[in-house]
Amino acid sequence: MLKKFFIIFAVSALSLYVIAAILFLGHQSNEASCKGIDILISGNGHNVLSNASLEQMLKKRNIHPTGKNMSQIDCNVIENAINEYSLVEECQCYKTHKNLVGIRITCKEPIMQIFDKNEKEFFIDKQGDIIEGIHNTIYLPVASGHIEREMATKELLKIAQFLQDNEFWNEQTEQVYFTSRKEIVLVPRVGNHTIELGKADNIDEKLDKLKEFYKKGLNNIGWNKYSNINIEFDNKIIGTKR
Repeated sequence: MLKKFFIIFAVSALSLYVIAAILFLGHQSNEASCKGIDILISGNGHNVLSNASLEQMLKKRNIHPTGKNMSQIDCNVIENAINEYSLVEECQCYKTHKNLVGIRITCKEPIMQIFDKNEKEFFIDKQGDIIEGIHNTIYLPVASGHIEREMATKELLKIAQFLQDNEFWNEQTEQVYFTSRKEIVLVPRVGNHTIELGKADNIDEKLDKLKEFYKKGLNNIGWNKYSNINIEFDNKIIGTKR
């Protein structure tokens, strides 16, 4: 009976110790100061977003956690501030047991640089989401002309996705121009001519047809024979001679 009493007493004492330790460590953690932030950025292939620029933004808004009491740090406020970057797909902010604040960011991937009809610059990603505030030099296909923002998920996205998936035309295309009728004109890197595509429909078929013409025609008669090549119509290539 005495032995059973000591076992119950020991278990109770151990339970009280564990509870007290948890409460004490929790109190200590809340009272401790943040030692710094641990930032990890994924999907940032063009190095558009940097740790330094994020820290600068957090300091400017007076929400940088370093040195602040852990209990006073609001991770939701930090997340909301970072999510204001149109480049950011997702942001997660959390506190660690080492008195650090972890920040995990997933970035969107820009696939085309665009200058709209008012010469304002923006980018789009593979979903057609608009990305602004990129100041780095990024080597991507460039679109300009009579462009409105609502075209981001329509004509612009069609041609951008095609170029991203087609190595030959991605390398061959210098610029994409949209006319006032939303028709596409390509300016190639090789060959002193322009290419009229018409509307953003059946782009792959039109450019496959032109690629064959390049191989069988221009390679024999010269790449500067024509000033303009029209591939808008089915089964027809119209070349305008110089």
